[in-house]
Amino acid sequence: MKKRTIYLLCIPVMLLVALKPHGDNRNSSQAPLGRTGAPNESTCGACHGGGSYSGDILFQLDQNGNTEYQPGNTYTVSFEADFGAPRYGFSITALDAGNQPAGDFTITNQDNTSFGTLANGRQYVGHKSADGTNQWSFEWTAPDDDVGNITFYYVINAANGDGGTGGDFVQTATTMISPAEEEELFTLTLVANPANAGQLSGDGQYEAGESVTVAAQPNEGYEFINWTDIDGNEVSNQESFVFTMPAEDTSLLANFSFSTFTLTFQVENETGDEIMDAVILLDGTAYDPGQYVFEDLPPGTYPYTVSRDGYFDTSGSATITDQDKTLTVVLVEDDTAISEIYDPQITIYPNPASSVLHITADKTTVGEVRLLDMLGNVIYKNTMNENGHTINVSGFRHGIYFIQIYAGEQVFTFRVQISG
Repeated sequence: MKKRTIYLLCIPVMLLVALKPHGDNRNSSQAPLGRTGAPNESTCGACHGGGSYSGDILFQLDQNGNTEYQPGNTYTVSFEADFGAPRYGFSITALDAGNQPAGDFTITNQDNTSFGTLANGRQYVGHKSADGTNQWSFEWTAPDDDVGNITFYYVINAANGDGGTGGDFVQTATTMISPAEEEELFTLTLVANPANAGQLSGDGQYEAGESVTVAAQPNEGYEFINWTDIDGNEVSNQESFVFTMPAEDTSLLANFSFSTFTLTFQVENETGDEIMDAVILLDGTAYDPGQYVFEDLPPGTYPYTVSRDGYFDTSGSATITDQDKTLTVVLVEDDTAISEIYDPQITIYPNPASSVLHITADKTTVGEVRLLDMLGNVIYKNTMNENGHTINVSGFRHGIYFIQIYAGEQVFTFRVQISG
């Protein structure tokens, strides 16, 4: 009875083993780890084989098919098997020259790829469902440091789809990539001419042949002209353009011109008659009578005073922004103008004067003589004797001035002009 019992118990076990469909040797739901054919690994060929498929394995690192890596960069790996089989499986790992794990894999498609790690740290990406899919894509990030050459070990199982391990074809292959040589960088320097005339962008360090967008934005009051090299050769007449970096340090000049405009005065009396010989004091400078057009003025606000014998002075300010300007000034007649006083006992000559101004007076009482500018500032003062007085005016700015002569309790005022 004891032997029979043992015999009966063994039958279902034997049947179970006989009927089990080789589940330990098939990995259609996920690729087994450690079967890529890398050093100290077997391949899927340990279980699968006997097939006669033939074809190619395509391994590509990024779209450009890189054969080099930059430490720390992440690349997209494209993997494809073309063997004419109905079902496929694959597995891949990456090792350095010392057979140590190199980099990190990242799954980007959870539907058809799987990820796993062995105790020795090796990472694997493989199929998730061995079906008709023969293309896979995932990411690989290079080590942070240069570890030398890195080899990708991978295996393809082109299966006949009968649920067993026979009639399948296993193919292994490798792809080695090298650390990229460190590219030499060259410096691009951008200079505004004149300085502070505009805002520039695009300077920095670049590889030879790299395309760089440089741009110039003129500051207020300036206009962009062109880009030139340090030898004055025009590189571009566009504010923004793409510059191809040469294999040397390079400087580019963004050339600007100062935006200037013309201010024109139209001087007339109260009845609209044009006054042709008024004197204009513009921004502190007195100009010759009748000079009404002032060119090459940058944007800004310019104070002015317009004067003429027999009229009250008119003052104001002219603001120039981004265009030429014409300003009409109306002078009001002054019936009490002291410049109309005539005293035959006082003579001032020459008028206009360029070097010296002579003053004679037939007065029994003579005193001080003063020279005032248009703003009423006393710029010269001295004592006048009976023989007259001479003033050296060669160092004074051109324009209209006033001579005041003090004789006793009387003050005589005359308008004079100093010119070149």
